[in-house]
Amino acid sequence: MNTQINTTSLAFLLALQELNTPLSETEKQTLTEVADQLDYQPKAWESFTEPLLVKMITSNPELNQKYQFYKLKLDSLGNINGDLLPTATEIEQLKSNEIGVTTRGFKPQSEATGYNQQINNAVILISRAEQPEEIAKKLSFTEKVKQLLG
Repeated sequence: MNTQINTTSLAFLLALQELNTPLSETEKQTLTEVADQLDYQPKAWESFTEPLLVKMITSNPELNQKYQFYKLKLDSLGNINGDLLPTATEIEQLKSNEIGVTTRGFKPQSEATGYNQQINNAVILISRAEQPEEIAKKLSFTEKVKQLLG
């Protein structure tokens, strides 16, 4: 089943995964705010959260270059196969303390079911990590997406 995807979030994860330099404290604070907004106000994505994330991305030249590369490829793709969804196991691994992620706030009211919701879960958990760029490198579903993009 093919699904319309949120290319901003997925391009961000792919770019973050390839980032060679650590994020600044300001960038990490912005990512925490993005995670909080996605978690508590997911409907504010277009009006607040996405612009905040894009602003943070564009302020980092290396991240922006990689983001633009993936964003262009994903935008041209349009739909993505649902089999490329991050698995529940992968999301649980992001939640585990073994990789340094601490979950804050309230437990989400509903379980993630769609592609964008699963991507949002990954963005939320990675963005709240102390070293988001290192946690992003542990994602496995992104390798399948990269293969699809060529």
